[in-house]
Amino acid sequence: MVGRLQHFLFSLSLFWAVLYALRHYRRRRTSNAAFLPAPTSSTKSLSCELLRSRTTRITLSKFHIGVYSTAFNNVHQHFAARLKHSRWKRLLGFAYDAGSLLGVLGMLGSVLLLLWTTLHLVSSAHVIQTPISSAPRTLHKREELFGETLLSSESSSQDAPLQLIIPGVTTPLHHLPILFAALSATQLIHEAGHAVAAALDSVVLGSAGLGLTFILPSAFVSFAAGETESLPPRSRLRLISAGAYHNLLFWLFLSGIAWTNVSYHVWTVLGYQDVTAYGRVVIHIDESSPLYGHLPVGSVVYKVGDDTLDGPQGAPSRWESLLSNKRDGPAPTLGWCTDEAWFAVQNATCCITRPSSSEVFMGQSCFAPIADPSFERCVDPLLFLDAPDTRRCSSVVDCGHGQLCNRPRGDQELVSLTMHLPPWLRDGREADDVERRLVWQGDTSEILHEVEVGDWLPSYEVLPIGLPVLWDNLFLYLKTLSLSLYFFNLLPLPFLDGGQLLDVLFDWYMSRGVATDGGAVMLSALEATDVEQLPNAVQRLRQGGLPKTWWTKAVHFGVGTLLACCVLLSLKSTL
Repeated sequence: MVGRLQHFLFSLSLFWAVLYALRHYRRRRTSNAAFLPAPTSSTKSLSCELLRSRTTRITLSKFHIGVYSTAFNNVHQHFAARLKHSRWKRLLGFAYDAGSLLGVLGMLGSVLLLLWTTLHLVSSAHVIQTPISSAPRTLHKREELFGETLLSSESSSQDAPLQLIIPGVTTPLHHLPILFAALSATQLIHEAGHAVAAALDSVVLGSAGLGLTFILPSAFVSFAAGETESLPPRSRLRLISAGAYHNLLFWLFLSGIAWTNVSYHVWTVLGYQDVTAYGRVVIHIDESSPLYGHLPVGSVVYKVGDDTLDGPQGAPSRWESLLSNKRDGPAPTLGWCTDEAWFAVQNATCCITRPSSSEVFMGQSCFAPIADPSFERCVDPLLFLDAPDTRRCSSVVDCGHGQLCNRPRGDQELVSLTMHLPPWLRDGREADDVERRLVWQGDTSEILHEVEVGDWLPSYEVLPIGLPVLWDNLFLYLKTLSLSLYFFNLLPLPFLDGGQLLDVLFDWYMSRGVATDGGAVMLSALEATDVEQLPNAVQRLRQGGLPKTWWTKAVHFGVGTLLACCVLLSLKSTL
């Protein structure tokens, strides 16, 4: 994981270094070609440009690269012209008016969801900082590194309504390309909503483009500020909320696909077999893992220790519970019956030095009798696991005369993975190479983090083994990010759609107030014999004046504070 992260950071640094080198080269070339001094604004604009053509401009500034294009302007204008005289315009107008209503509800829902998540994280942080002396001792190996406080309340943080997506922490680092592709796709769908809503009111498209800020991709469309501000409130609401509306519609579409289970039939037709009833297909192994090179990619693990993965809850749940130590009952403490004389002559070298890290066991491990834990000897666990006549025991009573009931020492946790090899993965020279068994020594939860497993086994070697998992991950990210962008963009913050939506709602409310209470304002002004202040009073009421500025700033500050607290608390509970 560390090596892959270093490689990613190096590649990212090299990417930005090359871009800035190109910008520096173009800046020098432009300055040498100029004979007359250019205006300051023009010089500043040119200094940020990497490329300019008739329809496209690429800029680079402050680790943000943006591609601005007017190539789609004619397409949008043609679409708006056809829509203007189409019988579908009225129907689309009603549909996007419904999107305005869903936008208002989504803005309220996003604030409540953010408040709920923040309160949940605050309460979880209070529980997390409870001293160990007063908390149940259910710590795992990784949690012992933190000493005096219980920092493992993963279940509390995972139950939060909102969770951060951090590549390499909450999601595997090799999911980064899939995550970026899903984020780019959902943002394109978002901006398409703004473009369609603008076409309903014949608003001219200024430009469209893509951007990359450090590592985050983005998409955007721009319109002339004068045209959008001159629209009636209903059209402005429709234009602002259309992006989030598209994200919500896309999420509903993906949810429908998941509900109908279309992908199951597609993979079956393509030649894949579903193994979720009895096992898990090994798809990918982290290169830094000790399992790399020992656990065959494409094998089907159907047994963990003494427990098979088939069951009512299915193999995915069994795999998760067995390796994360989340069992329904107490962990088994069975050992193996061995001859006392044979066990006594084994060496005890491996019992003297304790293992410093988890490893795939290729040698010996420290065993001791259940009745006498101090009688330690080094034994190859494969002698027990591969022998079909070895008897399992819970005490020496279960064994014969002259035998001991031995099991691994407490600090040397062992678990065996029994796997089935598909025909295309077997060694043709060995007819019996159908099953293999591998022994892991250490924390079993590390297997969950280092090994990626899937549901579908290809029937032929030519079929990509990771294709179903790739699609499942992409589908999951598309679905998650679509709903996330719907709520996030509707937060009432000045740099998001929700901030503009709040302004339009306030202006609409104030304009209705002016229309209904205009007579009262005029009468009040006349009674005060302050006729000169009448136009100013009406104008302040029409534009909101100071109350609007104070009110919107208060909302922005409150929501921004909640968002900052939520992010910081999420980082604290995650990292």
